[in-house]
Amino acid sequence: MSLSAQTYLEVQDLALRFWAVVDEVDDTPGASLFTADGTLGIESFRATGTEELTRYFTARRALSVERQRGTRHLCSNLRFLPGEAVRMAATVTVFSGTGARPLPLEAPSSLADFTFECVETSDGWRFRAVYGALVFAGSDTPDLKKAAAAAKGDPS
Repeated sequence: MSLSAQTYLEVQDLALRFWAVVDEVDDTPGASLFTADGTLGIESFRATGTEELTRYFTARRALSVERQRGTRHLCSNLRFLPGEAVRMAATVTVFSGTGARPLPLEAPSSLADFTFECVETSDGWRFRAVYGALVFAGSDTPDLKKAAAAAKGDPS
């Protein structure tokens, strides 16, 4: 499948909007970026479907407020992957910290490889799946077991 410049820009915008939602600089509900049966997976963590994704993004935001944790995810090397579907790959570098802003600048807290599988819907491009694999993880990398429990509705 070849990719038009317009499609590339629209899918790039979707991927960058995802990170803006994660970093809480965009109030778009995170689950709305996915298809109704879309999946977010990072390492062993999985959230599938609108309900689980909504719980995950809600719990993530609440935990960030509780811990006064701020993040910025830098999405680089975004590139089209060949195949039948519209798939993009990227490298994501994460900076994080806790406390009042401005936060002290430290080394990145993690670096991961991400794949975005996108589909065009009547409402524009959405994710069918977003998968991440950590390459480097620092001491501030979140515990994904808690994220998985939140997505499944377990408040512990």
